[in-house]
Amino acid sequence: KLNQGAIKSPTAAAIWRSWAPLKCKIFAWLAMQHRLWTSDRRARYGLQGNTSPCYICLQEEDTIEHIVVQCVYARQVWHTCFDSLQINVLPPNDTDTLVEWWLRARSGFQEKHKRGFDSIVIGAAWMLWKQRNAKVFNRPEQVKDYSELARAILDEIQEWYNAGVGAGGLDRFVREHT
Repeated sequence: KLNQGAIKSPTAAAIWRSWAPLKCKIFAWLAMQHRLWTSDRRARYGLQGNTSPCYICLQEEDTIEHIVVQCVYARQVWHTCFDSLQINVLPPNDTDTLVEWWLRARSGFQEKHKRGFDSIVIGAAWMLWKQRNAKVFNRPEQVKDYSELARAILDEIQEWYNAGVGAGGLDRFVREHT
């Protein structure tokens, strides 16, 4: 058996059953495994001398946990998204990990709404990562403030729905939470 001794990820079902596009699911899976090339990972593998500060806030280390949940910018984005969708979820705090916060937040949803929530979490994390990369790779035309990024996330989710993602379930989730 190839999977003997494998450890099951607590977020595997949330990622792979979501309505997010495959590229976003793969990103989320890699983020959960801490396999994205943040500066802490590059330093660990000897590809750079020291870790870099977060490219958005310049306050903490550039790690996946910081980029998507702990950074003050990320927490403002989460709050704005949930506020816009009128979803009663506490945004992550500055000590949460993505896994801890995600599992805690999704436990407050009925089973029929978990896929919609998971899709939004993956989409927002994906867009936060892209925003970080816009800073890293000096693309000033792509840099957004937190309210612009929250709007872009909601627009992206709407595009997923328009493309037929979620077979109406994503629409139902967003409609019931707007």
